[in-house]
Amino acid sequence: MVGIMSDAAPTSPAPRRRGLKLAVGLMVGLLLLSGLAVGGYVWHLRRTVDKNVQHQALLPTDQVQNLVVPQDAEGNLVGPDKKTLSDDQDQLIDASRMHVDAEGRVADEKERPLLVLEGTALPKMTEGQQGVLLRGVKSNDFGQPKRSPKAGNSLNFLVVGSDSRGEDRGRSDVMILAHVSGDRKRVDLIHIPRDLYVSIPGQGKNKINAAYAFGGTPLLVQTLQPLAGVPIDHVAKVDFNGFVKMTDAIGGVTINTEDGPRTFNGTEGLAWVRERYKLANGDFGRGERQMMFIRAVLMKGLSQQVLTSPSELSKFLGAATSNMVVDEKFTTGEMQKLALSLRNLRGSGIKMQSFPWESAGPGPHGMSIVNTSEPQMKVLAEHLQNDTMNKYVDNVSPKSGYGR
Repeated sequence: MVGIMSDAAPTSPAPRRRGLKLAVGLMVGLLLLSGLAVGGYVWHLRRTVDKNVQHQALLPTDQVQNLVVPQDAEGNLVGPDKKTLSDDQDQLIDASRMHVDAEGRVADEKERPLLVLEGTALPKMTEGQQGVLLRGVKSNDFGQPKRSPKAGNSLNFLVVGSDSRGEDRGRSDVMILAHVSGDRKRVDLIHIPRDLYVSIPGQGKNKINAAYAFGGTPLLVQTLQPLAGVPIDHVAKVDFNGFVKMTDAIGGVTINTEDGPRTFNGTEGLAWVRERYKLANGDFGRGERQMMFIRAVLMKGLSQQVLTSPSELSKFLGAATSNMVVDEKFTTGEMQKLALSLRNLRGSGIKMQSFPWESAGPGPHGMSIVNTSEPQMKVLAEHLQNDTMNKYVDNVSPKSGYGR
C-alpha cells in the first residue's frame, strides 16, 4: 500500500506541471512573436530611412580660406593702397561680385584675376596685359571653434531649407541652428536671418545666405561656426516639397497665429512661413513663423497619436525623409539613437531664439542687411559652448525696426 502510494505520489501533480509549462511556453511564444513583430516594424522604419535619406558631403572637408576680397565700408573694391578702384567705364566695383581664387588672387565671376593699374581694375584676359594682380587680404574672422569640454553631450545642427530650383542651388531660404542639450530635455531653435551681413571666407562681406549660393553648406558652415562659437556636428537640408509632404502626412498642424488658432495643410503652411513683405517685422517675423511651424510639426510627429500608430508613424517618417539630405556622418544608426534619446522631449522644452542683432536697413549697393550685435553674439556663443542655453537671455536685439 505504501509502495503503491509512493509510486502514485510523484505522478499526481504532473498535469499541473504540464499545464504550467504549456502556459509559460505560450507566453514566451507570444513574447517572441511580439518581439519579432516590433523588430520587423523597426526594421521597416529603418529601411524607409535608409531608402529615402540621401547622404552628401555637407560638412567642410578643406581648411577654411582666411582671405577675403578687399573692400571699403560701402562694399566697393579697394586696391593695395586701400583706395577705391574703378572699372574701365570709371564705375566703382561691387566687391560682393568678386571672389578670391585658389591662388589667392581676386577674380571676377568668370574666374579672371583682376589687374590694378592707376586706380583701375581690369580682368586679366591676355598675357600681355600690364599691371599688379590684386590679391585677397587676410581676415581674422574665420577662426574655426573647437568643442568645449563643458559642452558635454550637447549637439549642434544646421537645418537648411533651400529655395533651389532645378540645377540651380539657389540661396538658403531657411537657416536654423538647432542646439540639443546634453540631457536631451531642451532644444533651442535659433533663427539665422538670411540678411545677416557677415564676412564669408574667400569672398567679401555679404548676406550670410550668399555663402550657401557661393559654396553650398560647407561654406555656410565655415561662415557660421565662428559666429556661433561652436562646431556644427551635423547638417540637414530639406527642400520645400518635403515640408509640404511632412505636414500633410500628419493631417496638418494647428498654430496660434496673430489672428488666432489656424490649422494648416502643407501648401497653406508653406505660404504662411514664406510670407515676408506683409509682416511688420519682416525677415525676423518670417523666422518666428518658420520656427513655430517646425515646432508644431515636431510636436505632432512625436505625439502619442503618431508614435502609437504604425501606419501614421510610417507615413510621417516616409514624408519627413523623402526630401531630406544629411551629412555623411549622420548615419541611420545615429538618427535612431538621437530620436530615442529625445523621447522625453516636451513642447515646453523647445525654445525659439534669433541670432542677436543691432540694426537692419539699407546696406552697400542697395542690399537690405541685418547687422549683428557682436557683444551679444559672444554671450550667445558662450552659452552654446557651455550648454547653458537655459540661462541665456537676449535683451539687446531690437523689438522693432526690422528690415525687409
